[in-house]
Amino acid sequence: MRVLVLPIGPIDVKVLRVLERRLPEFLPLEEVIIPEDVLEIPEEAYNPMRGQYRSSAILSMILAHRPPTDEERVLGVTGVDLYAPGLNFIFGEAMSWRGPAIISLYRLRPEYYGMPRDDELFLGRMLKEAVHELGHTLGLVHCVNPRCVMFFSNSILDTDRKGVQLCGLCHARILENIKSGYSGVFNDFGYGGRGGVGGSHLGDQKLC
Repeated sequence: MRVLVLPIGPIDVKVLRVLERRLPEFLPLEEVIIPEDVLEIPEEAYNPMRGQYRSSAILSMILAHRPPTDEERVLGVTGVDLYAPGLNFIFGEAMSWRGPAIISLYRLRPEYYGMPRDDELFLGRMLKEAVHELGHTLGLVHCVNPRCVMFFSNSILDTDRKGVQLCGLCHARILENIKSGYSGVFNDFGYGGRGGVGGSHLGDQKLC
């Protein structure tokens, strides 16, 4: 299994290199590829009423540019603030069980919350969100273990509390999914369903 890490808009290549180097530590990946080309954010993704970008429009663009295969997953990385219907914002989203997936760096930087710059904290958050969304593309659903990287992050505090590793059950499930050719994944996601999001919900705080 290989992962294509695709920059959506300008992204510091040093940030992408962290994903290239560290993603195989936490997921069963043989290769992480960073292409030279950068995709522009589609104009139709921007919502001027919210000042945010609709994740589904960007995911659709990624899907058209590089459809996922059984041997490859695609992770988009963007610096803009993302949202999905019914949510104040999202840290990331995966489109169905094979992807593509996307993460936003916008709310992962400590400076967003009025804190001093902390590259180690920022990069750790980014890695957690990347592993989480790629986990969805490998057939995982949200985990009830608050320390597992597949636990739903309703706020940045949830992201900080959980680890970057899969719990034993989620790790075993990924291996079983790969071994079985994902034969049981559709029972969890449904055909063409949303693989998972992480972000703050409008109104009452509820998991999705």
